[in-house]
Amino acid sequence: MQFYGNVIELTIFNLIIFICSFEVNMLPTNIKNIILDLGGVIINLNTQKPFNSFKKLFADNYSEIETTFTTLNLFNNFEVGKVTAEEFILFFLNRHPNLTPEKVVAIWNSMLLDIPKERIVLIRKLALKYNVFLLSNTNEIHLIHINKYLFDTYGITSINSLFKKAYFSHEVGFRKPDTEIFKLVLTENKLNPSETLFIDDSIEHIQSAKQLGITTKHLVDESLNEFFNEY
Repeated sequence: MQFYGNVIELTIFNLIIFICSFEVNMLPTNIKNIILDLGGVIINLNTQKPFNSFKKLFADNYSEIETTFTTLNLFNNFEVGKVTAEEFILFFLNRHPNLTPEKVVAIWNSMLLDIPKERIVLIRKLALKYNVFLLSNTNEIHLIHINKYLFDTYGITSINSLFKKAYFSHEVGFRKPDTEIFKLVLTENKLNPSETLFIDDSIEHIQSAKQLGITTKHLVDESLNEFFNEY
């Protein structure tokens, strides 16, 4: 009965999205395209949580491991696909005898919190009037977790299905604030920068997009829904 209850709940949720999708506030008339960040804009984060867990786990050895992690540029290399998920996990396994791959993945995913229902509803609504894209600095482990979360919580098979096209740093080989990743989105989709709004919670990413003439919104001290409610 629990299974059928979940199906009914997801069906009702999808119906709510459909009904609400006929109402959306309009942006300035020149805007035709919207590029959204993922972490901190769509999904809530606690970026320090996994590092706090690793610090507790490795105890006195953490400083040395942190230095090696930084020296190898492991985080950035993982996000541009130069380091595989297996290599990333092995970095920690090789430094702690009692760790398992599953534990490393669980700790790494602990920075990913929830995606509020109203943000999914908003993205669906925006997609009826605009070309909506996703541009995310992320990695293979996190993307698997996010897609599982979306399916388990909302019955959404993939985050890609919410957008005209989704761009992930580990798949394209660039990460924000590198202007090349913005150029890729603009070029592949023949977007006019002046007709494109980019929303991100990182000022570095915002400044990079501005260099290309993209209209920007630095999302700070307000949610995505609160921003669109201003219009």
